Amino acid sequence: MPKSLSCSWPSSLPLSHEANQMAKTRSQQKKIRFLQNTFPRHIFIFRLQKYKLRTMLTSFFGKSKPIHFLIVSLYLMLSYVFWLFLDPPLIISLEFIVNSLLTALALVFLLLLLDFIIRKNNLTGKNTYAMLVFCCFIILIPAIFSSASILISNLFILLAMRRIVSLNSKKKTQKKILDAALYISIATLFNFWSILFFIVLYFAIFLKTDKKYKEFLIPTMGVFAVGLIGSSYTILRGETFNSFFKINTSVLWDFSAYQSIGLLLAASTLLTLMLWTLSYRILSISSAAKKERPKVLLLIIILLICLLISILTPIKTGAELFFVLAPLAIITTNYIESRNSRASKKQKRSQFWFKEFILWLVVLLPLVVALL
Repeated sequence: MPKSLSCSWPSSLPLSHEANQMAKTRSQQKKIRFLQNTFPRHIFIFRLQKYKLRTMLTSFFGKSKPIHFLIVSLYLMLSYVFWLFLDPPLIISLEFIVNSLLTALALVFLLLLLDFIIRKNNLTGKNTYAMLVFCCFIILIPAIFSSASILISNLFILLAMRRIVSLNSKKKTQKKILDAALYISIATLFNFWSILFFIVLYFAIFLKTDKKYKEFLIPTMGVFAVGLIGSSYTILRGETFNSFFKINTSVLWDFSAYQSIGLLLAASTLLTLMLWTLSYRILSISSAAKKERPKVLLLIIILLICLLISILTPIKTGAELFFVLAPLAIITTNYIESRNSRASKKQKRSQFWFKEFILWLVVLLPLVVALL
């Protein structure tokens, strides 16, 4: 039996020493040769580690370095610029330039904020899958770019989520609860049904191991503060006191925008992915570590409440799905990272390729929708 593996690749790309040591049987050698001769070397990079294969996409974004943030941000910005020139009419003016720059900065800030929330609270592993998935989800629904109210509301919802998820750290919990209430109250000014995120806040307080009943009263102080400041501002502008509270609380069930093939395909993909990853996350609660279970439950509640906010948002343009994207990106990343130690080698390989398919689907689908 030859000590080294023969392959059809150029001599400049020999197999690694690790592969030579681990491939001890003839069947293993045949499998490696098959993989090498089947897939072009400029698309896939293979490493043999007990048959755990890693492709270029998962290998590259499986790390967390500044270059990854730069690439994802550039991808989002290029997509936004492409949408600006694709969506007529395009009238260049000072107001247009300012609004476009503010929107671009808000989108990049949302990416960085989501990554900060994930890293600070260990919601995923040390990788940039969540950023990549979140970025592709945004590009998948270009209506988000033109909806300032949805964008601003999501910004404050993510800020509130940052404070809520960190409540288990037991540091300055009362301040975090007040901050979260303030952020949710401000988000409600731009989208009334963001008020449902208070359910997440109260659920997080309930999950605390050292909860105090007076903490349940703190959110009302945040609501009162925002209402007082907002009503004072309207009076200074010469308007009536009640004009500040004239918020659109209606619920419309007009889904005619979803007759578009692109939006229908995007919504169907997101819904399918949500059902699949959410069911996995629910079933994996029992196997999670005891201290991690509250975090898993909180993420599930966040996703369900965000889905409810999206459904109840009165104007249906597709932009309302933005509420779902951040928690769905986190749960999708959890699914991609998951490993089943009890599975056989064949099952591990099939699971690997299925998860790889999901990641490639998320990356390539925005390009397909753009061509429709």
